[in-house]
Amino acid sequence: MWPIRSALFVPAHRRDWVGKAIRVAPGAAVLDIEDSVPPEHKPQAMANLAAAIAELREAGVGAFVRINPLHDGTPAEIAAAVTEGLTAIVLPKVATPGEIRRLHDLLSYQEGRAGIAHGSVGILPLPETAEGMRDAFEIARASPRVRGIHGALSGPVSGDFARAFGFRATTGGIEQHYLASKLVLDSRAAGAMHPIAGIFGTPQTDLDAVERLIRLARDFGYAGVAVMHPSHVAVANAVYRPTPEEVAYFEGLLAAFEAAEKAGLGAVSYQGAMVDYAMLPLAHEVLAEARRNKA
Repeated sequence: MWPIRSALFVPAHRRDWVGKAIRVAPGAAVLDIEDSVPPEHKPQAMANLAAAIAELREAGVGAFVRINPLHDGTPAEIAAAVTEGLTAIVLPKVATPGEIRRLHDLLSYQEGRAGIAHGSVGILPLPETAEGMRDAFEIARASPRVRGIHGALSGPVSGDFARAFGFRATTGGIEQHYLASKLVLDSRAAGAMHPIAGIFGTPQTDLDAVERLIRLARDFGYAGVAVMHPSHVAVANAVYRPTPEEVAYFEGLLAAFEAAEKAGLGAVSYQGAMVDYAMLPLAHEVLAEARRNKA
């Protein structure tokens, strides 16, 4: 299932919204029992998880569950979430690698109780603390379950990352470039190859602003994005889908390089640029993504 290019947040107490989410074809739904759920509805949100995950699994859509920051009730939240079809737990407000190790152990216990393969459930840490941002590399390598660091790119409405870091989010977003790059690098250096960026802080109807942030996330190296509104899913899927021009370019590049190899060369001029073995992995990745989108 990985990489997951688009994930849509769904408040888990709104059980009927899961079917609506499936209809817009995200790679995954983020069943949220944290910030989007009023405290009085959290028990119902937890009770809905098993059926919601089963519905997503039947539709071939990944299932993330964003739990609350680690607290005394976390074991109960994990018990409610772990079932066949759960793709990953999103852990907010992460500050230390020890939190990831604790979550790893809770998942291992509940996987055993549920009779599902050990290690099948991933972790996406949200380091919405200054300590977590600083130590994101150590957090990402604290467990082999970590699929990627969950970062964020925001429009001018600031959220948890901005408050913890201390920047004021702007439309231009240059104040966020360091953090975005750092989290991607920390994640990949730790072997967590699927960092995800939450896309926040823009008017829901401003699809141009949403697309700008998603393109920025892709160009920074995030493997996918998590969005807040169903209309944003199609934008994310389109941004991450290789264009016909990109497919033609990389097919031509591989063909030119294959001809060069047959001639005993390790580099070739292609469309005015020198191409050698270092350029081949990207070509293969883009074409693999194009095939994946046709499947």
